[in-house]
Amino acid sequence: MQIETKPKFYTFRNNSSYNEQFTWASNIHSKSEMVDRICPEYGVRERYPSGAFDVSVEGGNQYPDILGCGTYPLLIVSQNVVNDWKRAGITSFHSYPVGISEVDSIGLQDIHYPAYFRIEIDGRCKIDLEGSGLRVIRHSLECHYLVTEPSVASGFKMVLDSWDGSPIFRDDNLYPNVYFCTELVLQLARENKHTNFRFETMEGPFDNFSIGINYM
Repeated sequence: MQIETKPKFYTFRNNSSYNEQFTWASNIHSKSEMVDRICPEYGVRERYPSGAFDVSVEGGNQYPDILGCGTYPLLIVSQNVVNDWKRAGITSFHSYPVGISEVDSIGLQDIHYPAYFRIEIDGRCKIDLEGSGLRVIRHSLECHYLVTEPSVASGFKMVLDSWDGSPIFRDDNLYPNVYFCTELVLQLARENKHTNFRFETMEGPFDNFSIGINYM
């Protein structure tokens, strides 16, 4: 009898808080139309580039494969990451070029920066808020504004059968800026030494006082 193994899921993002040697994006300079809207229900403003943009970077003495972004939580990765994902058959995303217009770091003055891309994930799932231990206080479908009790999840559970099978995916309704992946993405980061990634198991418990999974 063949035993089916349950796939392992992770959250991923930059780990700049624990990797001060890597520079991070301090400002965004849009090269595409800006999304600029205010939620009529809660007054929350969203303002970010719809596509390509440049960034100013500061600090550090190395360029990472996943770039921290202080202005807005956009997913920015290097050309190497995009190439490695595509070679592995990961296609559930679209990308826009990200240039570097200003470098505010003495340690990076003579270092050529890699090509970067802003990633928008097309893979989908639905988060089970109740199953994740969260109670909804406020939620706007228009601007994704979400207030829960407790305010921060200690882990995420998906609605049964809501995952579309993509190696990288998200719930674009409840948590559009929280990124999930299968073990394939972690393995690629390990094999190709993708720097500055932070992985944690999707169901938690999350630990912001640790560096996450030591995938290297």
